[in-house]
Amino acid sequence: MKVLRDLEIDINEDIFISGLSSSSKLVEKDQCFIALQGLRSHGIDYIDEAIANGASCILHNKKDYYVQHKTPCFFVEDLFERQKEIYLNFYNICEKNLKFLIFTGTNGKTSTAFFSYQILLKTNKDAVLAGTLGLESRTRFKRTRNTTPNLFELFEFISKEEYEDDLFICIEASSHGLDQNRLIGIGAETRAILNIEQDHLDFHKSIKNYIGSKLKILDFSSHNKLILNGDCETSASLIDNELVKHDICIVSSSNKKADYFYSINETNKDGCDFKLITNEKCMDLKVKFFQKHNVCNLVFAIACLDQLEKNIFFDRELIKSIDLPAGRAKLISKNNKNILVDYAHNFGGIKAIVNSVSNIYDDLIIIYGCGGERDSSEREKIMKFACTNSRKVIFTSDNSRNESFQSILDDSRKDQEYSNLIVESDRKRAIKIGLEVIKEDEILLILGKGHEEFQEINGIKIPFNDQRVVEKML
Repeated sequence: MKVLRDLEIDINEDIFISGLSSSSKLVEKDQCFIALQGLRSHGIDYIDEAIANGASCILHNKKDYYVQHKTPCFFVEDLFERQKEIYLNFYNICEKNLKFLIFTGTNGKTSTAFFSYQILLKTNKDAVLAGTLGLESRTRFKRTRNTTPNLFELFEFISKEEYEDDLFICIEASSHGLDQNRLIGIGAETRAILNIEQDHLDFHKSIKNYIGSKLKILDFSSHNKLILNGDCETSASLIDNELVKHDICIVSSSNKKADYFYSINETNKDGCDFKLITNEKCMDLKVKFFQKHNVCNLVFAIACLDQLEKNIFFDRELIKSIDLPAGRAKLISKNNKNILVDYAHNFGGIKAIVNSVSNIYDDLIIIYGCGGERDSSEREKIMKFACTNSRKVIFTSDNSRNESFQSILDDSRKDQEYSNLIVESDRKRAIKIGLEVIKEDEILLILGKGHEEFQEINGIKIPFNDQRVVEKML
């Protein structure tokens, strides 16, 4: 049982609080509604809804809000900055036992966070994964709306976890989440910038702003070095500029002097052998996936965890047992057909997955689309790359949202003629065509949606999962 004064925010009131909620729709009886600025509106616009749902009190930070309600409303000027403090106090969480590992980058966040989470669990650590796939622990799972959860979602989940010593939280920090300070106030055991390529310019407006959002990972205080990709041109360019005053740890497959140097020895359909050199140690490791970018993501995970306790995570059998997350490079081989389902949806991601299979299979067929109402500047570049690097491309719908399929296609094609292009707006029919035309020693790449369970078209979410569609057709 808690009362408002227990939150220690200088409000001396004994109002009973059964819980906290940052969503007016989800407020339950006697909960405290925390009304903050959202992307498009402020929480005070939904106070009536919160009260109708049973809120016992409201906290807000809108200085000029004077509307009187029967339910007490309290102005807290630094409410946004004090969220962490409020949640820690309400849930009786000891902050020193929380160890945050924060990953950002244009591509690879999900896999790197998932690899780190897996390794922690396999070494008998208590851990939580927070990202695109939702909130997950050894015994619990909760879907989330955004890649990076807000502090309320995160601490509510953490509050229900049982852990003996420390709890490690592996977080994907998206450019949107960093820009909006969704994780304000927390510190980090390790921080990593996996790569920086053009993305989300519909939101950030310029590549400079986008890079700036990624660099907000530096706002999380840490006693460990920032881990950086030395093979990414944009990331590397920051070392002598924005990052000149920061301690950096480099991951690279090209610079043998990097802190974590890896080289891929052999790749086939069953996996990959690679060498990792760090801390004056050289190890030959094997994984059961063959994509070079996922090997890079795994090395990043190892580098981050190595910051916690040197060498404890370098176990060959453990590394060999690591799985890819759902919807990432999911390989399906049946009836002499090879299909790979992957979440790759921007130029960098699509290029990486295409390059990863080009030396293993005789040829490839690509099924993909582009998300509607999102950054359209890469559409033409993706189409050119796909058609140049595959035997056939089937362009279909992704999450077109409220943008027309024709508009997305026109942006992608730009009046160019591609002899190997098939256009099929119905994604299920597109997959059927792909399965019909693929040859035995080729691979069909179905890109863009990965683990997703729906398509969003004209504002309606339609149940759809690429992998299950394929498995039903085979």
